[in-house]
Amino acid sequence: MATLVRSTGLSGYERLGRSIGLDTRRELQRVGLSSKALADHDALIPYAAVINLLEHSAQVSNCPDFGLRLSELQGIDILGPLAILIRHSPTLGEALQLASQFVFVHSPAIQLVIEPAPEDKACVNICFAVNMPHLPPCPQTIELSLGVMIRALRLIGGRSVEPLVALLPHRRLGPAASYARAYACECQFGYTMAAVRVQACSLEYALPEHNPMLLEMAQTYLSQQFGEPRLLLTDRVRALVRRFIAAGSITQISIAEALSIHPRTLQRRLSREGHNFEDIVDQVRRERFLALLDNPEPQPLSQIALMLGYSEQAAITRSCHRWFGCNPTEFQQRRSGAAKEASS
Repeated sequence: MATLVRSTGLSGYERLGRSIGLDTRRELQRVGLSSKALADHDALIPYAAVINLLEHSAQVSNCPDFGLRLSELQGIDILGPLAILIRHSPTLGEALQLASQFVFVHSPAIQLVIEPAPEDKACVNICFAVNMPHLPPCPQTIELSLGVMIRALRLIGGRSVEPLVALLPHRRLGPAASYARAYACECQFGYTMAAVRVQACSLEYALPEHNPMLLEMAQTYLSQQFGEPRLLLTDRVRALVRRFIAAGSITQISIAEALSIHPRTLQRRLSREGHNFEDIVDQVRRERFLALLDNPEPQPLSQIALMLGYSEQAAITRSCHRWFGCNPTEFQQRRSGAAKEASS
């Protein structure tokens, strides 16, 4: 099944491509993507397509430092609400811990781990990895991702947090000057993993933008909208259904793809927790239906049906009979009558 990533991971791609004479439209089409998908910052796109796109773009444009250049056009903002969580954490260490916990919002395939540097106990490695089946060689993706990490560290920590070494698992691809410009730190190639090394004491650094209220708001939003990795799978599925429902893409296959697991595995794990996929979707639709009825600006039933992910209005009528024993019009009349009695 396809492993997904937010389209913001390709922010700046078209701008960079055009600047070096690359036919970005053709390259996007080649991997099944489009400019429209890149413009939608909430879109989820296949990670394999992103990897393929970056590698092929670097090759056909004769630009071996493509990933490095793209990293200079991106910043922490590509992480969306996760960026708020990171920027307003109390310390760098807590920011990294929250980033590793919630990075699945950007892509469930990404892993961030903080480990002691084996060569220097006074340092730690912030390790980056893409965990997906049949992962192809992806040096451009790695160089892009480390560049974004380094830019984010400097942004939230200022001069007090300075990356010491960029560790890359492949050989040097582009000119040394490109690494110096993008990373502005020492680079070591052929390492056992992809990572950025910083002093261990940097983890205690108090971030200047720490704001407890914004931090709590961001964490609450992420937990409610996307769930947490340590929550039950049922909660994560429910959060994804809420997110995808209006797009009409709430199939077991699409949700399994977003979680990077096989649909049969999804159903089996839900069963262990006492749930099944169809019941979760039905519960979310019922909750959403009630919320839409409370909207101060009434919407036609056909529009409500679309917002619940139904392809036809008749489907919502059948569901309403199942939920409340009557059709939507009768149910609205009952609610209106109950509200009048309560206010009198």
